[in-house]
Amino acid sequence: FEIGFPLPNDKHEAEIPGYHCWSDFYVDSIGWIPVDISEAWKHQELYDYYFGAHDPNRVQFTVGRDLHLSPAQAGPPLNYFVYPYVEVGAKEYPNVSIAFSFKDVDAPGTTAEKK
Repeated sequence: FEIGFPLPNDKHEAEIPGYHCWSDFYVDSIGWIPVDISEAWKHQELYDYYFGAHDPNRVQFTVGRDLHLSPAQAGPPLNYFVYPYVEVGAKEYPNVSIAFSFKDVDAPGTTAEKK
């Protein structure tokens, strides 16, 4: 179970409206197999691809559940961690504004492909 943000293939900069989940399952004779059931449902022409692969255009934030932060949070383990977690006075503080976006940039020594 992985949580992160999908990044659109057709854009070099955009806001990201929300998170996405990916999963893997284990088969003894094969090993771990990645699946993206929601994308396979939305894009049925890519069903076979999403049953065995994850789209590489994504940013992964966490894997698993019942997460403990470092330094440890005062509250209970987090079910998942994709949005900021804030504590004030050793209590969770939920009134945090969030917005996510991405932009392709050239890393030193590389040239990003421009379309």
